[in-house]
Amino acid sequence: MTDAVCPTCNEEFKRVGSHWANGSCPYPRIPPRKQEMILGLLMGDGSIPTQPDGRNGVFHVPMVNRQFLEWYDNRMGLFTTGVSLKKTAEELAENNRESGFSPNAKAENYHDMYSVWSRGHPYFTRLRGWYESGTKRIPADFELTPKMAKFWYISDGFLDVDRNRTPRAEIRTHTESDRSEFLLDLFREHGFDPNFRRGTVRFSRDETRSFLNWMGTPPPGFEYKWVLDSRERYDRLKAQAYGEAHVL
Repeated sequence: MTDAVCPTCNEEFKRVGSHWANGSCPYPRIPPRKQEMILGLLMGDGSIPTQPDGRNGVFHVPMVNRQFLEWYDNRMGLFTTGVSLKKTAEELAENNRESGFSPNAKAENYHDMYSVWSRGHPYFTRLRGWYESGTKRIPADFELTPKMAKFWYISDGFLDVDRNRTPRAEIRTHTESDRSEFLLDLFREHGFDPNFRRGTVRFSRDETRSFLNWMGTPPPGFEYKWVLDSRERYDRLKAQAYGEAHVL
């Protein structure tokens, strides 16, 4: 865990989260722009595991896209603790072989998995409310913003790329597949009209460009998910993001 300076007392701590937890200084407020990023990721790959002994919640983001996680960790500042290796490609392949999920899994077809953990914070404790039903669920009164949508899209979204047609943006959300109208309404509130099929929010090919523009500039590591006009550029940026540029 990296050293961090408490913004209240300006002292440096190895475990600044413990400094806040024991009441020496108040927890710093997480700015709204960071909260939007967190909420978007929580809609996707992010999670808030149960903490023992009444400790404050922590936010966990696992991904194979290390470039993005380095950027995300930098943007979160003292609220996160750095990028760490979660599992190697070989370990992931071995796990899938042993579980029977993919009996012939080979490491060459996997990527190393990395993760970023936050420090404990009351904000993440409050977000544990998303798990009241026993599984993660987006609150019924949730209001989507372009930035939240962006970080949901980079996490669970993709471009349905066909060499003969313009790509279309889609977002997979199998855990919310019983709430299709709720999910579609999140976007209808902003003038979009996607459809829902097989656990996936699907934008039309004509609407995809407007949707991508609405979300704004992609973060580092996910530029390829915004490329509509060049399959070659899409493939190149995707390969670079996952350390595969040599295969092109």
